[in-house]
Order: sequence, then structure tokens, then C-alpha cells
Amino acid sequence: MKKITILSGKGGVGKSSITASLAVSFSKENKIVCADCDVDASNLSLLFALSEDKYEKWEKLSTNKIAII
Repeated sequence: MKKITILSGKGGVGKSSITASLAVSFSKENKIVCADCDVDASNLSLLFALSEDKYEKWEKLSTNKIAII
């Protein structure tokens, strides 16, 4: 299993956007897990059009070979 970490000390620089784009691109040939560890502004679920009230934190969601936790 390969891991890619995307981080920055500054907010609003596109970490979540890059993560979502890479996940969609890589999911064409691999299973992908995205973990958004931003405790203040976690928004990967928004980029994948997932409503937070539809799942519990840490519940695995599989859509097109991408799991968001």
C-alpha cells in the first residue's frame, strides 16, 4: 500500500482540492482511502458531495472505489 500525505501549515491553499483530484484520478485503477485530519475545517466530504448527517465519523464510505473516513 502506498501513502501520499498532503499538508501545509496554512489554510486555504488547496490541500483538500488536490486530495480530491488525486483520489478521483487514482481511483480509475486503484482503491483509494482519503482521511481528512483537519479538526477545524474538514471539508473533503463537501468536495465529494457527501452530507455529514448521512454517516458517522470514521464510517467507511465507498463510492467509485474511493473511501472517505
